[in-house]
Amino acid sequence: MAKVALLIGVSEYQLGLNPLPASVKDMQAIAQVLQHPEMGGFTEADIQKLENPDPQKMQEAIEGLFSDRSKDDLVVFYFSGHGIKDESGHLYLATRLTRKNPQGQIIKSTSVPASFIHNIMNDSRCKRQVIILDCCFSGAFAEGWSAKDDGSVDIQTQLGGEGRVVLTSSTSTQYSFQQQGDNLSTYTRYLIEGIETGAADLGNDGAISVDELHEYAKKKVKEAAPAMKPEIYAFKEGFKILLAKAPIGDPKLRYRKEVEIYASRGEISIIGRKILDALRQNLRLVPEDVTAIEAEILKPYREYQQKLQEYEQALIYALEREQPLSERTQNELQRYQQLLGLRNEDIAPIKAQIPHHRAAKQSQNQIASIEAETKYHGQNATLVKQPEEEVVESKAQTSIGNTIASFIVVIRNPKMLIGAGIFTVVVLTFSFLMQSHKVSVTTQPSPTSSITPTPNLAESPTTTPTPNVSPTAEINAKEFYDRGLDKSNKEDYKGAIEDFNEVLRLDPDNYILAYYQRGYARLKLKDYKEAIEDYNQYLKINPNDVVALNNRGTCYYNLDKYDLAIADLNKSIKITSKSSYAYYTRGLAYYEQGKFELAITDYTKAIELKYTPLNSAYFNRARAYYKQSNYSKAIEDYNQALLNDPNDAYSYYNRGLAFSALKDRKGAIADFKKAAALYKQQGLTKDYQDTLDQIKKLQQ
Repeated sequence: MAKVALLIGVSEYQLGLNPLPASVKDMQAIAQVLQHPEMGGFTEADIQKLENPDPQKMQEAIEGLFSDRSKDDLVVFYFSGHGIKDESGHLYLATRLTRKNPQGQIIKSTSVPASFIHNIMNDSRCKRQVIILDCCFSGAFAEGWSAKDDGSVDIQTQLGGEGRVVLTSSTSTQYSFQQQGDNLSTYTRYLIEGIETGAADLGNDGAISVDELHEYAKKKVKEAAPAMKPEIYAFKEGFKILLAKAPIGDPKLRYRKEVEIYASRGEISIIGRKILDALRQNLRLVPEDVTAIEAEILKPYREYQQKLQEYEQALIYALEREQPLSERTQNELQRYQQLLGLRNEDIAPIKAQIPHHRAAKQSQNQIASIEAETKYHGQNATLVKQPEEEVVESKAQTSIGNTIASFIVVIRNPKMLIGAGIFTVVVLTFSFLMQSHKVSVTTQPSPTSSITPTPNLAESPTTTPTPNVSPTAEINAKEFYDRGLDKSNKEDYKGAIEDFNEVLRLDPDNYILAYYQRGYARLKLKDYKEAIEDYNQYLKINPNDVVALNNRGTCYYNLDKYDLAIADLNKSIKITSKSSYAYYTRGLAYYEQGKFELAITDYTKAIELKYTPLNSAYFNRARAYYKQSNYSKAIEDYNQALLNDPNDAYSYYNRGLAFSALKDRKGAIADFKKAAALYKQQGLTKDYQDTLDQIKKLQQ
């Protein structure tokens, strides 16, 4: 009984078909798991790999695969690339020479028809045939995501047969997706994961059958790209063809399968967390392995959430520019939705949350106000200290959340600030590593802009006076205002302040937003006292603007005036209970006052409202729990922080301290070693040495 495989990956195409960079990588990755002695068990000599073949070479290889085979041989044919259907619905597998004519029809001689493969397979004596197609049935058409277009191909008729099983990445009328920049395509990634980890062994018998592998990959794909629906077509015992081996009694595999049970919608339930923590102890797994397993299992759903956020940003972008949306824009949004792999039911809640935007045509004076509003500024801060009063910080991680744009700043000084300018469509991301604090910044849309914030963002009514000055003064003030905004967006805050000074000299009554913008620029320059004066002026006119209240509260916070900061945040929360930022920042202030229970309550509320970045909220709540000597709770939150940022050295270090406090020497050492490796990688010499000292103490 022989085991042979032909693996084909086609990434390069002629004009008219988008390249698929992941396809060759797919083929190479499948080869690795099949020839692994503890997985597929194929010998290297029995696996043929074709990279970007021409039609003749591909057909010869397919014919050679199925020829001269015995009944009990196992034959595997894998293809990753473009699948194309003709006008009659017949399927063709594209080669590197495949192209279309000017009418968009496939030039059939440049591809390999499914009928050819079908005939070759029917002529083979082998009754164990596995065909895996990671393709759809037409050409890709967009940048970013490459979709392999719809069609109506009768898989059973064209590729069916006795003792045969066909796995497809989607049905014959759906798209299959490859993300540019990804190492592997969505479907193949989870096929490999199921074999590599052994998680596809659903029967726990040490063997992975084709139907088990399909069920595992289908579940994962559904979480990451719901619009894709992998299918399996099996004929006469094809379902139970054994494809790979799986470890028996592996503690990591057992833990992985338990996590699959308790993980839902990107999170692990509270009771599930307690069960998993107890299981980790029983299985004697180190925290580093546990964190990696959980992050991998939760990744598909989080990828799906990221796609939803990307679509939401595109929709908001379009609505900011035209209302109602033109037919062309609607078509573009529909194509983008398809490229992201989202169904209509996935995006329905997004559309429901976004109300009708303001009409595009406004008077010149109204335009000035609207432009000011769409370039409004918000801010978020995260202050982090190690539990023993020793300050720690982490490289900030960008998280888009539900906002239009975001950027993350990390600063050195103990009472640092953080502000983030938001301007429609443009997304800025940058970070600075410092020695004292972990600081994350997430922007908030203006509460007065035409964009309606999602539930975790501040929302309040704001009034803007109608200008009544002379045309000359109005134009001059507007020019200065626009130039100031442009400088602020380019981080020229000193220049922005100069322009806003002119705006307020020329027309202070009608450009009250200039006080806000100047306050923001001063806040960015850490001139907190002057920023507070500007926010005072602005809040006289707009006393219920929660974003301005939050900004002024942040200034007070950075001046160590915690009572005043809390007062502003209290008012913000009273106006709207949906501002995750206000709860989070008030939690920071309570923490500095030593009011750890109040801080925990606020962090918990921020987490419920999906504060972004979520790992910072968990991190800071863990610090508060540590201060209360509630080390088990602290560990739970550090676990969650690491799920959102697996490379945060400070979460590993602090969790190591909590393990040490619980006398879990093994867990503490494992975390300190991981932290030390990350510190060394990031060039943080002092932190690296301090962590080595912790390890030495535990090893004595």
